[in-house]
Formats: sequence, structure tokens, C-alpha cells
Amino acid sequence: MLEAKSDKISVVLGTCHGVETDQGSERGNRKVFGVKYAPRGETEEKMLAADAVVVSAGPWSCAAEDWFLGAVQLPMEGVKSTSIVWAKPKNEDVDATALFCGEDDRFGTHLEVYPRPDGTIYICGIGGSDYISTDELKAGAFREECNAKDTRAEAAKNSFQQMSSMYRTDGELDRVQACMRPCPPDAIPYMGAIPGYEGAYINAGHNCWGIAWAPACGKAMTELVMDGQSRSIDLTPFDPSRFTPAAQRGGRGRKKKGMSVGEQW
Repeated sequence: MLEAKSDKISVVLGTCHGVETDQGSERGNRKVFGVKYAPRGETEEKMLAADAVVVSAGPWSCAAEDWFLGAVQLPMEGVKSTSIVWAKPKNEDVDATALFCGEDDRFGTHLEVYPRPDGTIYICGIGGSDYISTDELKAGAFREECNAKDTRAEAAKNSFQQMSSMYRTDGELDRVQACMRPCPPDAIPYMGAIPGYEGAYINAGHNCWGIAWAPACGKAMTELVMDGQSRSIDLTPFDPSRFTPAAQRGGRGRKKKGMSVGEQW
């Protein structure tokens, strides 16, 4: 959570439990004026004052279904994916060329290889990811600790070493890691205002493209929050309430299940 204080930004670490609201300016609307949370390592709930709240917690953003009393339904699947990073070679330069490999049935991989300016190489597309349900994410699954799957890291290592004699003989792994990719059922992010609430927004569900899309999404959401409308991007396709039955938008509703689009999209 970020807390704005005059000319600076403060980072507040904790677990959000919901929002505080009051009567809005329009009939039936609620106005957000605070966030309920427990600081990291504590159980006592506190309140953080807020003029506007942007839910942007990756796959765990689906918990906002409960914070806004069913006004919006946010089905989400987490894809827990392992990745590896090769250490910089001692006496060799790394070619600045990304590789997008086909399926390697020997190891069950479809590697994506990204050289970095510091000489390390990041590799994803390892396959064998775990799929985490909306209910599990809402309960906080893997929020604090998201460990790699050792068998998939080994598969990625072996697959890449079949393509590079240098890494086969002298390569060393710098680290093995995992991330949780946020995947709405239609593969489209949630970006926009929460229906029935003033000062409440969401920007989540960008799968593995969040880093690449961040500048454009940040600009669009800033315009929406500050000016009431995004001028740079038409946010209509990203409507956060698209899975909410029309009769229940802005009110209580039940979760609607969607179809999985698989690990790659």
C-alpha cells in the first residue's frame, strides 16, 4: 500500500482487509475514505485514510470482491511459474539476442531466453506451472512466499544446455525463483472504476505483460483517477464489472466462473 503525504510517498506494508465508505455524492453510491489493514506481522486492524484507492495487487486483487460487497466480481487464476537466471560468464560476452523457443518435449519446456545488460540471462517458459484458484488467492495462497519448483528449474537448465555448449560446460545458475502470474478468464486485465463506488479503482490481471504494459497502464489509470476519464487509452474493453451480472453491478453478487485460457497467452 502507498500512502501519499504532501510531497512524498510512504510505503505501508500490510494485509488489506477492506475499505471504509460513506454516502457518496450520487444516490446509491458509496464514497471510499479509508483502507482497513493489518500491518505486516501484526493482527490488530488499522485504518489508512484515503481519497482514492487503486487495487493493484496482482493475482490477489480478486480479494476486492469481498471488500466492495459483491459490487464487482473478479475471477482470477494464478499461474505459479518457475524461472531461472544464469550467472554472467567469466570470460565470455553474452549476445544481446532474445530467444523464443518451440516446445522441447524432452524436458516439457518452451523456453524464453532474455539476456540482460549485466551479462546474466533470465529464462522463463519452463512449463509445469501450478494453477491457483480464485478462492485460494483470496485466502492469501503464496502471497508471502512463492517458491520455485526444483524439478522445473532442472528441466529448464538441461533444455538450455542442449542449445549452448558454453553453458553446458561452464554455466552456473545465479538463482532459481518463481512468480505468480494474474490471469482473468478472458485474458484481459481489469482496469477501471469499481461500479457503485466513488474513489475506488482496479488495475490488475496483466499476466506476464505487466512490466511491459506498466507505463501505458499507469498513465491511463492516473488520468482516470485525477480527471475522471482516461484520454490516452479506451478502457472500455477492460471493464472490471464485465463478469458481474448487469442487475447486480454496484450491489451484492455471486462469483461467476470463466473458462481457462491455459498457461500461454
